Amino acid sequence: MSVKQNILDNAHSKGIQITPLREQVLDIVLQLDGVIKAYTVLAQMQRVSDNVVAPPTAYRALDFWAEHGVLHKIPAVNGYILCSHARHDCGGHCEHASDHHNSSFILVCTECGTVDEQSLNQEWAALHDAVKRSGFALNEEHVVLAGICAKCQ
Repeated sequence: MSVKQNILDNAHSKGIQITPLREQVLDIVLQLDGVIKAYTVLAQMQRVSDNVVAPPTAYRALDFWAEHGVLHKIPAVNGYILCSHARHDCGGHCEHASDHHNSSFILVCTECGTVDEQSLNQEWAALHDAVKRSGFALNEEHVVLAGICAKCQ
């Protein structure tokens, strides 16, 4: 079964409505690598549309997929990344790994833009506890680390 079909089947099983526009954005997102920028998605939407597509249209669709765990919205890089769990058939185990969707280390290569999502639950728990002890409340549950990937080194 394709990645797209897994995502759509999972959404339908949860009663989530997938409009043609949302499906179009999913198709675009699944073709992209690295950080997904709304204006990249918008440009691709406009290429196939006879009408002008407004920027909020792309943002709403991207936010929809982020709300449903297919994408992670990462303000630190002003974009989205495809959740690593969206690319495989997890047989349901991802469904119960809600910590993963709220506790990711996102590694972004500053040379090629490659993104690698790491779910380091023990490390995240230690970081979260340390932050909590300091009296600080997190607004965002992702840590973005910029560097150079192995391929670019």
